[in-house]
Amino acid sequence: MADLDGEGREVQRLETVYDAVRLCGYRWSLEILTVLDRQRQMRFTDLQQTIRPTPSSKSLIDALRRLQDQGLVDRSTRADASPYQLTAAGQHLLPLLLTFMDQLQQWTHTYRDGAGRRVDRDTDAR
Repeated sequence: MADLDGEGREVQRLETVYDAVRLCGYRWSLEILTVLDRQRQMRFTDLQQTIRPTPSSKSLIDALRRLQDQGLVDRSTRADASPYQLTAAGQHLLPLLLTFMDQLQQWTHTYRDGAGRRVDRDTDAR
């Protein structure tokens, strides 16, 4: 791997963060991850019935495949059922994403109105 200068490392760092956030930017990804975190293992039909609003079968299948491809969700191969579960990577990523979401929500509450428009604040966030 080439030796990167400061700017190159920063670009690489930003791309890595963007890729990690993008993993869960697809519809149903966060819902699937949070439900599997609470329930540990779930069959497809149970997962679909738990998520609200209810995703279509095709949407849920696509989201599960994407999460499997990214190594965040796994499907065990048992004879009686094939439940989905979080992988170690999914278990590690979810709390990071939830913390990030909480911080973004706080930032939005402070600096944006309900319509996403900028709100001027005299306070310094530091």
